[in-house]
Amino acid sequence: MDAVTEIKRRIDPAEYIGRSVKLQKAGRNFRALCPFHTEKTPSFYLFTDRGTWRCFGSCGEGGDVFAFVQKRENVDFREALRLLADEAGVELSARAAEQRTRSERLSGIVSAAVDFYEQQLASEDGADARSYLAETRGLNQETISSFRLGWAPDEWRLLRDYLLSRGYSDDDALAAGVLHESDSGGAPYDRFRGRIIIPIADDRGAYVGLGGRILGNGEPKYLNSPQTEIFDKGRTLYGLDVAAPKARESQTVVVVEGYLDVIGPWQAGFRNLVATMGTSLTERHAAKLTRFASRVVLAMDPDSAGMAAAERAGSLLLNFDSPESMGAAQRSAEEITSNVDLDLRVAPLPAEKDPDDLARESPDAWANAVENAAPFARFLVERLIASSNIDSPLEASRIVDRLRPVLLAVRNPVERSGHIQSIARRLGIAERSIADRLRSDNRSPQGQREADVAPVRAPVEEALLATLLQNPILRADLRHLPVDLFPDALAREILQRWIHDELDTSSDQEEDPVAIRLEQLRSRREPQLSAAEARERASDLIRHIVRERLIQRQSAVTEELAEAERTLGAARVQEVAHRAWLGALPSEETLELAQITIEELELGLSIHRQERDAS
Repeated sequence: MDAVTEIKRRIDPAEYIGRSVKLQKAGRNFRALCPFHTEKTPSFYLFTDRGTWRCFGSCGEGGDVFAFVQKRENVDFREALRLLADEAGVELSARAAEQRTRSERLSGIVSAAVDFYEQQLASEDGADARSYLAETRGLNQETISSFRLGWAPDEWRLLRDYLLSRGYSDDDALAAGVLHESDSGGAPYDRFRGRIIIPIADDRGAYVGLGGRILGNGEPKYLNSPQTEIFDKGRTLYGLDVAAPKARESQTVVVVEGYLDVIGPWQAGFRNLVATMGTSLTERHAAKLTRFASRVVLAMDPDSAGMAAAERAGSLLLNFDSPESMGAAQRSAEEITSNVDLDLRVAPLPAEKDPDDLARESPDAWANAVENAAPFARFLVERLIASSNIDSPLEASRIVDRLRPVLLAVRNPVERSGHIQSIARRLGIAERSIADRLRSDNRSPQGQREADVAPVRAPVEEALLATLLQNPILRADLRHLPVDLFPDALAREILQRWIHDELDTSSDQEEDPVAIRLEQLRSRREPQLSAAEARERASDLIRHIVRERLIQRQSAVTEELAEAERTLGAARVQEVAHRAWLGALPSEETLELAQITIEELELGLSIHRQERDAS
């Protein structure tokens, strides 16, 4: 029995979820006010026979006990597995325990380095570094202490000696990224020398890497830890551990270029900033940010130097050299946000003002820039128009041609239509002229006749996953497929990794529950399908799952009505249902019953329509 199955066997979902959600019996099931959105009428259901839960209200969340922990605690599947394993008293695989122990040891080494460099900053040798932080950067002692800034003396092996004295080996210190291998074959030496040290933590606050800013002249100006087992710039966002509370509260997180662009505004009271540490914003970054906020603002200087900085600061591979490259930037933005519910915006800052300067010198200007940040596509459109001569009517056609790559990259037709309306007003031309120009070179290819597809085999969720795994070509069509289509946490994790093309099949993952389930799915005998057949099969399976969800909901509502009939009598329930269907306003005491009866009828109609469409 794998760890996930054993955990589910040991943990009673009603007892566990009931600790944080006030559950009420509803037939064989339980219901409650959804803990993930505000509501007055209970729409959160716990299905005891399946061990799953679902909100049938506005948030639509659902899944098993693992999904509940992931949602409630804002953690990924691996962390939810660890938390529930502790709760259930299940020992995870020896390999998983060994990997966790090693990660903790490497993080301990980075933490020891943070201690050492913090001590060096307070020493006599750190006087110049303290002066730079206080006088040049304007940081006070509270800020320096809060971010645990330090100083790496310009010596070769001070940190190495410190770590050795505390029982850490050279091999582990090299693996943690704080030492560097000697080219001459000698002893490893300190990676950071003569630099201000900025500790880098993951979103839980565990130290995973270091950043170093050189004091004085020299290159590179900033030096980061290399990629290690615990530090990956493509997954890590500097400052997220301290920005998380304010980001959750405001539902906004601001992405900037560097460490000090986070630290300076934090001192000024703006505590929802993160930095990408010299790499572009990735889908992994975006997915991590959605755990804390729904709105992401890229803050950048609008001049040419700022645009170059924006590219380094997570600007989605922004390149402003041509309209085509800006269209590619919009496509990149949509690709990054396509799998997550994220509102991506851009806040151009005044010329020659970086976030650190503006937030401290003019807090109101900074707050207004973030508050009024433009949607990503609108920012690109405005930038293109601003660089064009709109005074001449003869230039209108040329301007529209320049805008085409960006507008065509906007997939949402409603959003694109809004941009067209705005552009038409700015240029003084008809919206139809712009729309026609976009359609002229954007004709859809002729559709192909699709063959019959193989019949669906149960269980449907497994058949869908197996179809996706066997047909990676579907990734482009199904990148928006919601993971909560699956109630099982392992299935959701596999879908998430499949969408991002991150399925690791290496042998060292053989004891990973996800890898075990992957092997089971890949061993299923599935029909060989063409691309068109695979798309049709996946669509059929998805429709089947959605229909089963409706039936599950109808079953729960029917049980509630049966309970009401036992309590109030069948005649009374029928009377309330009849009056509600005719549109009569129910009394306060029959309001909930009326809502249930209407919902039961609507669910029946929805299921009937699906069956009719399928036939």
